[in-house]
Amino acid sequence: MKLANVAWGWTPIPEDLPEGDSLIKIADQIRALGFEAVDYLATPEALDKFYTEEASRKLGEHSRSIGLEPNVLVFQEAKWNNPDPAVREENMRYFEKCAQVASWIGCKIVSGLVPQPCGATPWHIKPSAPAEKHGFHLPADYSYEKDWATLIGEYQKAVKIAEKYGLRMSIECFVFSMISTPHAMLQALKDVGSPNFGIQLDTSHLVTQHIDPEWTIHMLGGKNIFNVHCKDNDMVTRSNIPAGCGLVDYTAVIEALRNVGYDGNLAVELEFTDNPRRYNKQALDHLRLCLAGEY
Repeated sequence: MKLANVAWGWTPIPEDLPEGDSLIKIADQIRALGFEAVDYLATPEALDKFYTEEASRKLGEHSRSIGLEPNVLVFQEAKWNNPDPAVREENMRYFEKCAQVASWIGCKIVSGLVPQPCGATPWHIKPSAPAEKHGFHLPADYSYEKDWATLIGEYQKAVKIAEKYGLRMSIECFVFSMISTPHAMLQALKDVGSPNFGIQLDTSHLVTQHIDPEWTIHMLGGKNIFNVHCKDNDMVTRSNIPAGCGLVDYTAVIEALRNVGYDGNLAVELEFTDNPRRYNKQALDHLRLCLAGEY
């Protein structure tokens, strides 16, 4: 398993694309710490304004030249289950642009986000607190069956697009999304029905829901897990802390991944930190010890 890092963790707002050649500079900083692979992110705006073929190929070539293998390009949009066919069509158009960019960079996977139920209106109690109550309200005419069928249908189209560009497709299953639990992940895998469709596993998302990452790994199996985000969680702070600083036993997680035959990356994901070099190095050092069986 290679140790990877996510480029969006080096920006003040991960969803904002760095300007100019700053992704090149971020790649240099990631490699300087000792990471071997990298994941990048693309918003619709970035796909329109930044990721030209020339810029994308240059980013991929530079990454590989310094020993940093591009792995995942994340499509930062989640309109898969929008009730308006025109919105879904536009979403798919951008997804295909993302797949094209991923192939130019030389990534192996294009990853999408799982949306909340269609029409969900988020709500939560203010002010924010460790025990803050979250949820969402649904329209009176909400139909789970229709919503699920729309989502799965769009994913089936998307994975065919990914395959056209020589890629696999993964989905990241956020808390409060339609596919947040391992049981829902298994159902989605079954319904989409493609060996090139898999899960972007995030340890923090699971811990937030009091779901055991090891059990989830064994439920899914190695062939269905395409990438792993090593983001720790202490159930008190923002749930976005370095590996080894929270509740996740990464030695056990790595052992479980080995036991199910997982052969992908361990990607350190840390966002919204004012010192990315310090905290990414802290996570890297911990995971190295876990991989070596020394922790």
